[in-house]
Amino acid sequence: MLEEEINNQTTLSRHEQQLLYGILDESTLANRNGCDRQLVDAMLKRTSKENPRLVGYMRRGVAYHHAESNNKGRMAVEALFRNRYVQVVFSTATLALGIHMPTKTVAFVRESIYLDALQYRQASGRAGRRGFDVQGHVVFVDIPLSKVSHLITSAIPNIRGHFPTNVTFLMRLLQLHSNAVDSKNAINRSLIALQYPLIAQPPINHNLIDAQTRLHTLFTLDFLYRLNLLDRHGNLIGLAGLLTHLHYFEPANIVLVYLMDTQYFHLVSDSIEIMTTFAYLFTYMLWLITRKEDAELNEKRQENKYSSELFLPPVSQEFRKHVDTYNSIVKDVYECYIENITKYLRSMNTGQEEVLPLSNTSFAQQSNYDNGTFEYNLHYHQSQQIQNLSISPFASLSGLTHEFFMSHYNSTIGSWDLAYNLDLSSKIVPYVDIDCRDHTNIAYYLNSYGLDFFKQGSEASLITENGLSRADTYDLLFNLHLVLSSVKTSLEVIIENENQQTTINDLAIFLPLYKSLSNIQNIFARNFKKQYPSRNQI
Repeated sequence: MLEEEINNQTTLSRHEQQLLYGILDESTLANRNGCDRQLVDAMLKRTSKENPRLVGYMRRGVAYHHAESNNKGRMAVEALFRNRYVQVVFSTATLALGIHMPTKTVAFVRESIYLDALQYRQASGRAGRRGFDVQGHVVFVDIPLSKVSHLITSAIPNIRGHFPTNVTFLMRLLQLHSNAVDSKNAINRSLIALQYPLIAQPPINHNLIDAQTRLHTLFTLDFLYRLNLLDRHGNLIGLAGLLTHLHYFEPANIVLVYLMDTQYFHLVSDSIEIMTTFAYLFTYMLWLITRKEDAELNEKRQENKYSSELFLPPVSQEFRKHVDTYNSIVKDVYECYIENITKYLRSMNTGQEEVLPLSNTSFAQQSNYDNGTFEYNLHYHQSQQIQNLSISPFASLSGLTHEFFMSHYNSTIGSWDLAYNLDLSSKIVPYVDIDCRDHTNIAYYLNSYGLDFFKQGSEASLITENGLSRADTYDLLFNLHLVLSSVKTSLEVIIENENQQTTINDLAIFLPLYKSLSNIQNIFARNFKKQYPSRNQI
C-alpha cells in the first residue's frame, strides 16, 4: 500500500506537487504581490543553506530577529521586512538598536525585567512608517497596567560622554598610519579623532578630558613600547596585530599578548591549565550567590553528581607571576600618568578638587576663615601632604598617600580617592585583577562555563549546572570560540610570514606556541560544532 502511494506521488504533475507541498495564498502572511520579487528570490536563495527553518518561516510572511541569528539570516529578515514581503517579525531588543525596520504596529509581549523606559522608547519608535502610515500603534500583551504606565511616563536616562580613547584604539590609529598610502591624511584623521571626540560635555569638563587625552596618549605609547608592541618610529611590531583584532576584549587581549611574548605558554603543557588561563581572561562571569547559597549549591552538586567545576579553580603560581609582572608595568607607567595629569589640572587653579562631588559644596579657601574652620584644617593638612598631589584633599585627611593608593590599586574603585574625576577604567588603565575583587576588596567566584564546555562539550550541563540561561549560552560560547579561532589564525599568518623571511626568524618561538594553542582551539571548535551544527562557521 505504501509503495502505491509513493508511485502515485511520483506521477503528480508539477502543478499538483505545488498544491500538495507548496504554500497556498490563503495560508501565508507574505505579501507576494506588493514586493520586489527578484529581491525576495535572491535573499531566500542566499539564506536557505544555513537557515532552512528561517526561510520556511519567511515564505509564510513570518520571521525572527535576535542577536544569535547569523549575519545572512539577519540581513534577509531586515531586507524582506523593509520590502514588505515579511509582515510579522518576532524580535528581542536588537531590533530597536538603530536598525532601519519601520512597521505599522509594535507589540510588547509579557513582562520582562529588561524592558525599561529606554527599551520601550527605542522599540515603540519603530511604529509608524513614513510615507505609508498616518499613525503607528503600540500594543501591550500580558503586561501589568502599572508597568505600562511606568514605561510611558518615565524619563529616559541622560546621555553621558565618556573618555574618547583607550589603549587598543590608539594602536588602531597607529596601524591606520602605518598602512596608509597618504600618511599626512592618516595623521590628520587620527588627530581629529583625538582632539574632537563626539561627546557632549560641560565647559568645566572640557579641559579635564582634553588634558586626559593628551597625557594618556603619551604614556600609553611608553606602555606599548615596554611591551614590545611598538618600535621607536611608532610602527606596530610583534603580536600587535592579534591585540588589535581582539579589541573588544580589552584589557584581556593585552594580557594574552604579554603572556605569549614572555613565553608563558611554553612553560605550560597541560591543556586544562591553558584553557583555565583563557577562561580567566575572556569569560568574566560572576557567581552572585551568598555563603548559604554556596553551601546549598555544593550540597546539590554532590547529590546530583555534577560533572561541571561550577567555579573557576585557583590560578597557577606561574600564571600569577606573569600577571603580577604585567600589572607592575601598568602601575609603573600609569602612576606617572595620574601624577602628571593631576599636577597639570592643579596648575590651572580651578579649585575643582576642593568641591564635594555630589553636593557640589565648595571648601575653597576664603579670605575670612579662621583656625577653627574645616577649610583651615583641609588646607593645613593638604600642605603637609604636598607629595601626594594626586590624592583628594578630603581623602588625604585620613592619611591616604599616593604610594598606598597605587600599591593597593583596585580597578573597580577607580578615582574615588583622587583629586579629580579621572577615568581609570580597565580600558584606560589596563590593569587586570585575577583575584576578582569588588569595591570592598572582597573576592568573588567566577563561573567556569568556558572550562566546563571545553572538558564536556555539553550545552545542557551549562544550563542545568552552571546556571546559564538558554538564551545567553550560545552567545557566550561563540565569543570564546571567536577568541580561540582568532588566536589560531593570527599565529598561522605569523608563521607563514616567518617562513618567507631570509634572515633569522622566530619560528622556534611561534611553532610550539601554535601547536599548543591550536590543539585547544580544535577541541573547543569540535565541541562547539557538535552542539550547534546548523550555525555558520567563522
